[in-house]
Amino acid sequence: MKQTLTHQRLVTLLTCICLSVATHASGIAQGKVHGIVKDASNAAPFATVTLLTAIDSSLVKGKITDEQGQFVFENLPYGQYLVAVRYVGFQPTYSKMIQVQADHPTQDIGILQLQRNTNQLGEVLVQAQRQVVERSPDRYTLNVEASTFQTDNLLDIFRAMPFVQVQGESVSVNGKGGILILLDKVQMPGATMQSIMATMTGDEIEKIDFITNPSSRYPANISTVISITTKKARTLGLTGSARSTVSQSIRGRGLVGTSLTYRQSKWVSNLNLNYNRSLTHSEHNGYRVPLNVNGPALREYGLFRYNNTIPSVRGMVEYTLSDKHALGIQANYVQTRVDDNTTLSKRIDFAKQLNGTTDSTLVADGREYSTRHVQSYSLYYTGKLDSLGKSVDLIFTYTPIQGNTTNEMLSQNMYGPDGSLLASLRRVRNDNQSRANIMVGQMDWELPFRNNWNVTAGGKMTLSGNRTQPTQDYLQDGRFIRDEAFSFENVFTENILAGYTTLDKQLGKTTLRAGMRAEHATMLVEDKVNKRKPVDRSFTDFFPTLMLSRPITDDLVMTLNYRKTVQRPGFSVLTPYRVYLDDFTIEEGNPELLPQYTHTFSVNGIYKSNLYVELEYRQEQNVFLNLPINQGGVAYWKNRNFDMTSVGGNVNYSYQVTNWWSGSVFGMGALMTSAMQQKDFGDLAIPSSFYHTIGWQNSFSLPRDLKLETGFNYTGPFNYGLAELVGNHYTRIALKGNLLNKQLQYTLAVLDVFRGSVNGGVVNSSNIQTRSVSYDDARRVQLGVVYRFGKQTVKSAATKKLGNEDVVNRAN
Repeated sequence: MKQTLTHQRLVTLLTCICLSVATHASGIAQGKVHGIVKDASNAAPFATVTLLTAIDSSLVKGKITDEQGQFVFENLPYGQYLVAVRYVGFQPTYSKMIQVQADHPTQDIGILQLQRNTNQLGEVLVQAQRQVVERSPDRYTLNVEASTFQTDNLLDIFRAMPFVQVQGESVSVNGKGGILILLDKVQMPGATMQSIMATMTGDEIEKIDFITNPSSRYPANISTVISITTKKARTLGLTGSARSTVSQSIRGRGLVGTSLTYRQSKWVSNLNLNYNRSLTHSEHNGYRVPLNVNGPALREYGLFRYNNTIPSVRGMVEYTLSDKHALGIQANYVQTRVDDNTTLSKRIDFAKQLNGTTDSTLVADGREYSTRHVQSYSLYYTGKLDSLGKSVDLIFTYTPIQGNTTNEMLSQNMYGPDGSLLASLRRVRNDNQSRANIMVGQMDWELPFRNNWNVTAGGKMTLSGNRTQPTQDYLQDGRFIRDEAFSFENVFTENILAGYTTLDKQLGKTTLRAGMRAEHATMLVEDKVNKRKPVDRSFTDFFPTLMLSRPITDDLVMTLNYRKTVQRPGFSVLTPYRVYLDDFTIEEGNPELLPQYTHTFSVNGIYKSNLYVELEYRQEQNVFLNLPINQGGVAYWKNRNFDMTSVGGNVNYSYQVTNWWSGSVFGMGALMTSAMQQKDFGDLAIPSSFYHTIGWQNSFSLPRDLKLETGFNYTGPFNYGLAELVGNHYTRIALKGNLLNKQLQYTLAVLDVFRGSVNGGVVNSSNIQTRSVSYDDARRVQLGVVYRFGKQTVKSAATKKLGNEDVVNRAN
């Protein structure tokens, strides 16, 4: 009965939002600003044009000029604005103040004339450059076109950013997980995130915004939005680009791809093809020491070699019914395959004490192979419903996911100190099949009102299910036999009903943004083998957001932010299962794992557009951490909850030494305290820790149209709950040039110069201490080329939201 009443409240909330939309439609303002951008004598096609509020220069909208240098901003609330233009090789240009009001709703600002910014270096003309990384109150902006990242994939681009932390394929920003990737404002499915990061390169991208204070429009499990703006095809006919990147370290990697866009006056179609081949070399070492119990100390070494292939296809067709209505379909397909010739080699030395005399050695060899198929089909409608500017987006998305991973031991033998065979241990094969289906319906309204009010509102329903069948077989008499103790069949069902509204208001010099998101989630896990339901939960939560921004002086803008977020446990960690890795290591699911709730308060100031300082307080309840328990000499690993509080801040300073030398310095620190009140862990004192990271980047424009970039990032060792993580660093040096009248662009780069891109650390559990550190062959030399054909290098026209990203993010 309680659940039914909760559903009724949320439905009532959504109904009220929609009624409010319909009731106030007549009060919406509709303004328009248009003009032309020109360089010395000609139109400036594909220049970046942004519309800013005149009071504090905060971003309102962004555009790219067409081939004639023209731009139009429509559906604007009445108010005062500025237009800013950025174009490679020219000085930033600003318009005079523009007044959009009821008696003059349309403003033609005429021609914005650009001035070339040049400097003489010897006898060679060197053009001025844009800042590669810029900072504003709510985001970092990476100007990819102004960088040397054209032939790097997204994961390597993220790795080079000092405020982004990359551990394997896991990405966080300023130490916060919960990442959502937008591709031309399209919320990408989380299940395709790895393939996007591996196959999408910088030549497709104009800029990347790392939005650190997202509004209530985004799912409540999102802490940072990474918004990728691609180069868009504005020309009629066929345009495109082809690219290839190769790199070499211990093993090689390669990527090839192409983007094709065909545009007519009423419709546009797009096709993106990418193929990634990666021969990965990964080294691991560590130890295990039992605490308060008798047992041997283990020293571990591992060498893994994976052969990965990731072909992907993205396509869309959009038809413009009229100047106010558009209908489209979108289809994505990604296949991730690990070849069956992957090798896994592991050695464990046993001694009475750590670093003592080896008593015996376990040597295990194996292989792992897998396939994963992700498909997404989306039907969408977008339109302006009346002449006043009310707009709506409707999206329906269906996403099926299929995967199968097999880990097979080829041998597992115990040897004595003299190398003699003591025993042959059992060989096992772990197989995990998974099938997921996700259906999403979503509605979003955009509503500008009079008197500088703006409302965003919407609703979303997500229905998802995931069936996993982890099984284990052991070899006996030449054939594999099912081990029922390690074989399961679980069905996970999760339904989320959400509604949100966000209000923006200009109060004199103060900008106010307040939002509320309501989410009702039900989570059910059915154990089909034992005929029980280990998880049957429902949650109703409200997630407020608040932003206040105000210029204090002409040079200083201060901003206050608050946001509440949630991280729900994923399918693979919540369902009950046990996976035997070897005789001394077993992984388990935890049906008792609780959702993580985070409250974040921050205040920041930006001075003269180049010095950014932020202070932050963060309170986190039920953070996840994978911890072991020693039972009979076997380490049982399971995700568990703990609480954490942190107080810290970050500083970013951008500088321009000359017209040809610019850069930025970044630093972040946070004092973290943690507590854990669980069985087997309640008596443990978790030490406080200071998290710190620094970064330094420089960009040099050289003669002969060459560009040199250098970057260095360092993160010191710190404690995360019961884990002591090792420090790491990353260095990148890249040189970019052009050939064939700039149709062919090349980049030569050296990555991880000092081999510091390591991850892992020590875990101090209740009765066992473990250490595991890995290095994934990041030091390499890379060469990339991009060939551009058609009138411009282009990327597809903007696609639409899929809406299923927050659930697919946690699938498997």
